[in-house]
Amino acid sequence: MSEQPIDESVLPAGAWTPEAHAALVNLITTQGSTSPGYDPERPPLVTIDCDGTFIFNDIGEAMMRFMVTRRRLNTDRGFWNHVIPERMGRDALQAAYKAVAGRADSEVHDTAAYRRYRAGMMGLYENLKARDIEEAYLYATKLLRGLHERTVAELVEEVLDYELDRPLASEDIPSGPPFSGCIVPTGISVFNEMIELLQVLDAYGFETWIISSSNAYIVKALARRAGLPEERVLGIELQSQGGRLTDRVVEPAPINDGKLELFLDTVGRSPVLAIGDSMNDFALLENCEGVSIAIDNGDDDFVKAAEGEGWFVQGPLTV
Repeated sequence: MSEQPIDESVLPAGAWTPEAHAALVNLITTQGSTSPGYDPERPPLVTIDCDGTFIFNDIGEAMMRFMVTRRRLNTDRGFWNHVIPERMGRDALQAAYKAVAGRADSEVHDTAAYRRYRAGMMGLYENLKARDIEEAYLYATKLLRGLHERTVAELVEEVLDYELDRPLASEDIPSGPPFSGCIVPTGISVFNEMIELLQVLDAYGFETWIISSSNAYIVKALARRAGLPEERVLGIELQSQGGRLTDRVVEPAPINDGKLELFLDTVGRSPVLAIGDSMNDFALLENCEGVSIAIDNGDDDFVKAAEGEGWFVQGPLTV
C-alpha cells in the first residue's frame, strides 16, 4: 500500500515526521482562527524551548563563551565570591583574570594566563553541566552580574551578530593548567521548520511563547529577529539595582519544573502544543493539553520518557 501524501497546504512538511506533521496540521486547523470555537480573547497557547529546539546549539552558552573570550565581565570581590564556586578554582581563575584584564587582545591571547582563565571559566560551565544542570544555567547567567542594563542590551545584539554569522562547527579550547581544555560548539541558527511553524501559528491566531533556561536578555533579542514579541519570551533574569544586574535570580527560574511554574504564573493556562528536547522540558510537555513533541537530540533518557508518555518523537530539524 502506498503512503498517503503529506498535506503541505497548511504547514510545509519539511523534516517533520509524517505523524508529527499530521498532528500539527490537525491542531492548527481544529483550534486555530479558522475553527468554529476559536476565541480571539483566549487564543490557544504554544510553548517552544529555545536551545536545541527552536535553534541549533545553545544561545546562552554561546553568550557565556563570547563574554569570557572577550573578557566582557564586570568583576569585583562580589563577582568572584558570588558567581564562581570556591571549590572549582575561584582563586586561580581570579588571579588569571587579573593578569589579562585591561590589556589588548593581541597582548594576552598567547599568554599562559589567558589560556588558564579561558579554559577554567569555560570548563567550569562544562563541569557544572555534567553534575547539576541548574547550577550551570545559573552560572552562565550570573556572568552578567555588575553590567548595566544598557550594556547588556548592546551586548546581546553583538553576540547575535557574531554567532549567527559563525559556521555551525566546533572550537578547541586549549588547556591552561591546572584547567583542562575542552571542545565547544560554534554558531547558532534558527531551524527552518521553526521559522515556518511560527509564521503559520501566528497566521492562525495562536499565541506562541519561547521558554528557555538561557538568560532572557539574549533570547528576547533572538525572538525579535525571528518576528516574535519579546514579551512572549521567558528566560532566566537577574534582579537589578540602580540599573545594574545583580547575582540575585528572579524566581522562579525557568529550569526543569520551574519552566512550567513560570509559564503558568505568567500566562495562567496550559498550552495546546509544547515542543522541547530534554528532561528540562518534561514538565511543560507533560502539562500540555494537546500535542507534545519531543525533539531527539541524542538524550536517550528523554526519548524513552517521551515514548512512555506517548508523545511524538521528532528527529533533528534543518538549518
